Amino acid sequence: MSSKESDRSLFIYFYEKQVPMNSSHQNAPLRNLPIHRFFIFLSLGMLLMSITWLIVDPAGAAEAQSRTESNCTIGMVKDEKKAECRVPIIDGCTVAQFPGYDEPWAEASKGGATSCQFDQKKTDWKTSIVGTCQACQTEQCTGRFTVMFNCTGNVPSASPAFPQQK
Repeated sequence: MSSKESDRSLFIYFYEKQVPMNSSHQNAPLRNLPIHRFFIFLSLGMLLMSITWLIVDPAGAAEAQSRTESNCTIGMVKDEKKAECRVPIIDGCTVAQFPGYDEPWAEASKGGATSCQFDQKKTDWKTSIVGTCQACQTEQCTGRFTVMFNCTGNVPSASPAFPQQK
C-alpha cells in the first residue's frame, strides 16, 4: 500500500466515523491558551511604552542641554606626603548626577601606591571641587579627578550660521 493510499484510507476512516481530526483546540476559548496571553501582555507593554515615550517630557527637555566633563590631575614622586587639585567648574554648568542615583557624577582614579578621593570638607559641588591624594609609596603616583557637568544655554545650534564673506 502506497503512502497516498494509506492517507486516503485514514481520511475515509475518520470521515465515516465522523471523528474530528485534531479537535483539541476547537472548543477551547482563546483566553485559556498561554501563547495568546503572552502576545496580549507583549502588545499592552509595547503600547504603554510608546504612550509613555510620547507623553513624558524629560526634565529640561524644553531647554537645550549638553553634558561635558572637567578634570584635574596630580603627579607625585616617592615620599611626597600629600597633594591636592581643584576641578574647574564650568560657567553656566552644574554638576550632573549619575543616572539613577542622587550622587554627583564624579570619579577619582589613581596610579601607583597612593589613595585618592574627593575632599569632603573642601568640596561643596557648586563652588568648589577638590581632590586629594595621600603619600606616594612608589617611584611615581598620579591622581585624576573627573566630574561630569550639565550645561544649559551653552549648546551650539544644530545648523550654525557661517560668517558673511566680504
